[in-house]
Amino acid sequence: MSEFLTSYPRRINLLMGLSELIRHEEIQFDHLSLMVKIKKEDLIKTLFSEGFKKVKFENKKPTQIGSGFSKKLKYPWEMHLRLLDLQQGFIAIKAEVEISRRYIQHIGSVRAPVLYEIESILKKHKIEYNIWNEKLRDYITHIVDNHQIKLKGPRLHAMPWRHMLIASSALAIVYALKFVQLL
Repeated sequence: MSEFLTSYPRRINLLMGLSELIRHEEIQFDHLSLMVKIKKEDLIKTLFSEGFKKVKFENKKPTQIGSGFSKKLKYPWEMHLRLLDLQQGFIAIKAEVEISRRYIQHIGSVRAPVLYEIESILKKHKIEYNIWNEKLRDYITHIVDNHQIKLKGPRLHAMPWRHMLIASSALAIVYALKFVQLL
């Protein structure tokens, strides 16, 4: 069983001078996003250079810019990233790690928002960013400490959709032929 380890901010300081605690139960709501003020095309070029590919089918968010992006990580994990259009030329970046959509276990799989993995890409390409907390409607100035998140992979070997589809189709054909008494 493959695991994915990541961190997510726990105690934070905000621009308005307050300190706040993000409880473990709140992580799933993913209130944090990375805000950049850069041309969409330049950001997309950066993502492609880091190994991201466009996603064909996905559930789009209301303010999402185009299609999302995904990057294969260590088997069976994948990072899914969305760009959201905000006012005044800002783009919000939201990302999560989940079991790859290549596998049937993607449905109902565990997932976790990621921040530091995207932050390292932005730093590497010298793209200025700020961390925004949607719930508190303020920028984060300092992260005091982090939650440690461990995602556990599927217990059984991840089954690709194609293999499952071929096997179930073959089985259906055999039973259909048996039913019409050709076998």
